Parts: sequence; C-alpha cells; structure tokens
Amino acid sequence: MNRMIKADLRRIMKKVSFYIWYGVNFLFILLFCGVSEYPDQTMQLQYMTCGAILPLLVSIPVFLAVYGDEMKCGAMQCIIGRGISRRKVVLAKFLDCLLLETFYFVMIEIVMYVRNILFDIGYTPTQNITIAVFLFFIYIRIAGYLAFASFFVYLSWSTAPGVVALLTFAVIAKLALQGAQALAHIPIYNYTFDGLLDAGFAAVSAGSPAFQVVGALAFIAAALALTVLVFRKKEIEF
Repeated sequence: MNRMIKADLRRIMKKVSFYIWYGVNFLFILLFCGVSEYPDQTMQLQYMTCGAILPLLVSIPVFLAVYGDEMKCGAMQCIIGRGISRRKVVLAKFLDCLLLETFYFVMIEIVMYVRNILFDIGYTPTQNITIAVFLFFIYIRIAGYLAFASFFVYLSWSTAPGVVALLTFAVIAKLALQGAQALAHIPIYNYTFDGLLDAGFAAVSAGSPAFQVVGALAFIAAALALTVLVFRKKEIEF
C-alpha cells in the first residue's frame, strides 16, 4: 500500500493543474479572506468566507487529482489485477486525499497567519489559535466530504457522481438540513456530520472538550467501511 501511495503522489505532483489550484487557494487566502476595522469582525468574516469557499476550493482539486486518472486509464484495474485487496485500494486512495489535503492546509495555515500580520489585524495569540483550530475543523470537514464522495466513485465507476456528491455535501445538503431544522424545530442538522463539527468548534471556542468530533470521525469511518463493502461486490471489467 505504501508503494501505491508513493506512486500516486509522484503522479499527482507532476500535474500542472495541481499547482494551479494550489495557487488559487493561496490567492484566495491572501486577498479575499476578509478584513474589517475590528479584529472580532475580521474573525467573523474569515469564518464565513473560509467556511463557505475552502471546502470547494480544496476538495474538488484533491478529489480529481486522486480519482480522475484512475477512472480514465484503468490504473485501478491493474492494481487489483496484481493482487492488491480492494480494501487497501480504498484506504490508499483516501490516504492520498488526506496527504494532499494536508499539503494544502499547511500552506493555508501559514498564509493566513502571515496575512493577518501583514494586514495588521491585531489578533491576540488566543484569536490566532482559534483561527488555526477553525481551519483544522474545515480540514476534518473536507476529509469527510472526500470519504463520502469516494463511495459514489466506486459505486458508479465514474468521477462525475463523486463531484456532484462533493457539491451536494459542501453546499446543498448543509443548507437544506439547516432549513429543515429551523422549520420543523427538530434537531435534524445537529446530529449530521456538519452539525457535529459545528458543535465541536463551538465547544472548543467556549473552552470545552469537543467530544462531537468523535461522532464526526465515526461518520468518516462508516463511509469508508460502506465503500469497501460496495467495492468488494463491484464487478470490474479488466
């Protein structure tokens, strides 16, 4: 599995598109992440802009980099034909996603910190830590979206349903569930993956343990387990 991951990363790092998306994220954080007159207002702007845009700006290029070529050239069939178990394939591809996402977020965390100094935002050390924690919660959120979307890749043997799933999870589903909760006055959203992460960050901001993160990670584990189950039953033409 280690060789598979290394081979994937070498292939992806040769792509110009990967670095273009990397630059897009760099410019977004540097130029469009929100600046206001007061630090508290700036923090809220950064919450809104990063929370709304980063899941799409990071998840889509990572997803396409990992799964796009595999579907086009039949590389995954070759890997399975060499005797690699389907469980290892699913886990290796997800680890690819996590490594690439980490590559993005190391840059995002650094650029955000330097940007806030250059723009003289005036954050206290505690506020800088809070922003870093907020970005880490976005990291977990994107990891979940990638795990959920991978299910549709293995189910349909196409990346298109996975991209649709990413857009749905990142934008449509969250707004729809929040609206349903507001109308029905039933905590529907609170117990979803996004709802647990929102509650977890709120707990951290209030100085309490974020036990809700355990539930969010359980969602990711369940999605990967279901993906492995579906992929094992998938008939593949070699």
